[in-house]
Amino acid sequence: MAVDDCGRILNPLLVEGQQHGGIAQGVSQALYELVDYDADGNPTTANLVSYTIPSAADLCAFEASTTETPTHLNPLGAKGIGESGTIGSTPAVHNAVIDALSHLGVRHIDMPLTPEKVWRAIRGAAGPGAAG
Repeated sequence: MAVDDCGRILNPLLVEGQQHGGIAQGVSQALYELVDYDADGNPTTANLVSYTIPSAADLCAFEASTTETPTHLNPLGAKGIGESGTIGSTPAVHNAVIDALSHLGVRHIDMPLTPEKVWRAIRGAAGPGAAG
């Protein structure tokens, strides 16, 4: 859930798009965005084929809402839009993953929470010699 005070809303469709894009960007930062390097320091995620970018199908359902409190700082009364989703979704997703693994003793995983990092955290929490 994200709520933005948009000032005066001039185009509701663009506002909704900004909110959805902000949430998607924050989720992507938590789960996907990684610039990786090989042992020689060469980037292995140097193009959009190797750099994971989620599609709408990769994202969970979310809801966005707005309030309108026009600003006196410009003639339109408009404000920026989309920041609540961008800022809030990253720690929300990160904390949700850690919470889901907390019963195993996992307390932290560095972002992004790639499947390999989550798997390694689970394996590490299971202790040495764990089956699987």
